[in-house]
Amino acid sequence: MNCQGYMMNTKELEKNRLLTKKDFNIFFLPHELHEFKKMSINKLRLTYGVTHSIKGKYKDMRGNCFKCLTPLRPDYSHHKNYCMDC
Repeated sequence: MNCQGYMMNTKELEKNRLLTKKDFNIFFLPHELHEFKKMSINKLRLTYGVTHSIKGKYKDMRGNCFKCLTPLRPDYSHHKNYCMDC
């Protein structure tokens, strides 16, 4: 059983997905939620050093395209975390 209180099937664990603000909710105690609500998703990803859930494990994929996970070239910086194809 995962932290949200429901069972995840194998296909959900195998998916590569970008973490959302809802995923970071488990790191905060109930009395800290007001601080959590103020933080941006980019700050949360930077603070905790994770950006994706890959095969059920948290990984830091900064420097890669957030959609297709290929390494970003320096000239793609104006697309902010995404390659030109995505």
